[in-house]
Amino acid sequence: YLTPISLADGGLFTQLYRDIYEPNQLAMIVFDDMVEKIIFQIDYEGDAEDFAWVIPVPGYPKLFSVEDDIFYELHKLTQPTPPSSFGCGWGAGPPLPGLEDEGVHVWEENQVGIYHTTTLSASDPNSLVEWLNNNGYAIPEEGQEILDYYVQKNWFFVAMKIQHEETINSSENYTGAIQPIGIMFFSDEMVYPLKISSLSAPSWGTEVLIYTFSDERVTFPEAAEEYNAIITPDQLKEYPILQGIIDETFVLTKLRRNFSAEEMDEDLIL
Repeated sequence: YLTPISLADGGLFTQLYRDIYEPNQLAMIVFDDMVEKIIFQIDYEGDAEDFAWVIPVPGYPKLFSVEDDIFYELHKLTQPTPPSSFGCGWGAGPPLPGLEDEGVHVWEENQVGIYHTTTLSASDPNSLVEWLNNNGYAIPEEGQEILDYYVQKNWFFVAMKIQHEETINSSENYTGAIQPIGIMFFSDEMVYPLKISSLSAPSWGTEVLIYTFSDERVTFPEAAEEYNAIITPDQLKEYPILQGIIDETFVLTKLRRNFSAEEMDEDLIL
């Protein structure tokens, strides 16, 4: 892993009560014509076989794999000398639910890169907690209130585990960055699902670093802006991974902030 910013997002839940947590969060967001693409990379410590991760999103999610070096490309692209020059969909809605288990809809399951993913929605937070616990996502007691926050907003949930045969390191005390994953969904505004991260935030705080591509400069409360420039597709010729995602001109903003768990009391609207 080439950059010292080893980062992640979502709520990391311990499977079988093993101690897996997220030390930091890193994301790239592309927001265009009410479609948001958000890419996360996770850094974690613990047994890779016990990794379990849940991300809430406001619209039905389409997941896609992302090459490992995307955040290294962003790191290089946003170095001090900036460039000088100044939407999409996937159908009418989610598929019909495959399974319903007393208030929990299991919409679909997929293999995305190294991850086995399950797309869920719920009408009852108790049922959602029960489903997650029964499927190896050990939810802390305080997690029910936070999951209820998203259930009441009718958000979807993406639950992820690493396939055992795809495990990068099966030792009991693994430390390292895991393959990025992308999620695309419709949204009225650019959103970063921060609130759920309070469930797994370390006591020393969580540094959040977000790269945004949108039609204007964005920020969030108390964020330090480290980069802001207009980026055209022609400027990405040396960045093949980004070039495959960014196909029009955007404003790129790089924002950083350190949060305590108590400060993660709502999602970020940028």
